[in-house]
Amino acid sequence: MRKIVSLLCLIFGVTVLAFPQKTVKVRGSAQVEFPDHLTRLDVKKQAEELATIDALERAFGRVVIQGNTTYLSNVQTGKQTETKAAFNTIANTSVKGEVVRVIGDPVFTDLTGTRSIDGKKESYTEMRCEIEIEAREVITPPVNFTVYTLRCADKNCKTTDFKTDEPLFMYFTSPSTGYISIFLDEEGLTQCLYPYNTMPEEYEGGVPVKGDREYILFGRQQEFSFTGYLLYTPNPRSINRIFVIFSRQPLNKPSLKDVEIDESGYRLPKSLKSEDFQRWLNRYRSFEKANVEVDYIDITISK
Repeated sequence: MRKIVSLLCLIFGVTVLAFPQKTVKVRGSAQVEFPDHLTRLDVKKQAEELATIDALERAFGRVVIQGNTTYLSNVQTGKQTETKAAFNTIANTSVKGEVVRVIGDPVFTDLTGTRSIDGKKESYTEMRCEIEIEAREVITPPVNFTVYTLRCADKNCKTTDFKTDEPLFMYFTSPSTGYISIFLDEEGLTQCLYPYNTMPEEYEGGVPVKGDREYILFGRQQEFSFTGYLLYTPNPRSINRIFVIFSRQPLNKPSLKDVEIDESGYRLPKSLKSEDFQRWLNRYRSFEKANVEVDYIDITISK
């Protein structure tokens, strides 16, 4: 392959923490409009979920996805910090904390008002929920594998600085048996580098790896009609992100576009939008915390 923009290194795995985590008490609130097609119970549930999200975001920050990066944003200051953290999911929203217990009963209040639509006034009703919770932060376990990029098919060729038309290889080893997937991200597009396009469907959830074995990835493999990857950038210098994913079980892969051919006639890996990839990854890290580990590598490509 000639054009690689970012390698997605996504590895799934979780270690159970044996020590008690510090908890915090925090309040949150939310208002939800009361539409005709929902019952009062449905609206109460929705308002309580959003109030809980508000409380967790006040305590641990808001999760923001921009391109191939996930940030935690401080609700009070708006300052953003890049994160590799694991997450929890409530009402399809990623949060950095989880509820230990609800303190007291949530307070629900009906609020009425009027608004003008096309010059006509109409009444509406909203339900406000105020909640207090005891919460703890979701802790991200350390990555339990070793992975790095290479410029040749030898583990001593370690580097993150590449030239255009140089090949890409990767070294990987893990103490545990599992499955790996690798993605590369460029200019809003995340490409699936591993498993290869030419591998059969049985590999789409990740390529099997055995514990305590060393692997050099992206070498020529005749059985899969794979000839390797060449790195390329049209710019004087570009920074690309590789995501490596390790999972105990095969993944339910994200939806990918068909293989494309670039202007030079080179086949490109299947891909999806960077934001869609990050949302898929965050959901997996929310629901499969015990089965996945995630890491990434930033590489540079220069002419």
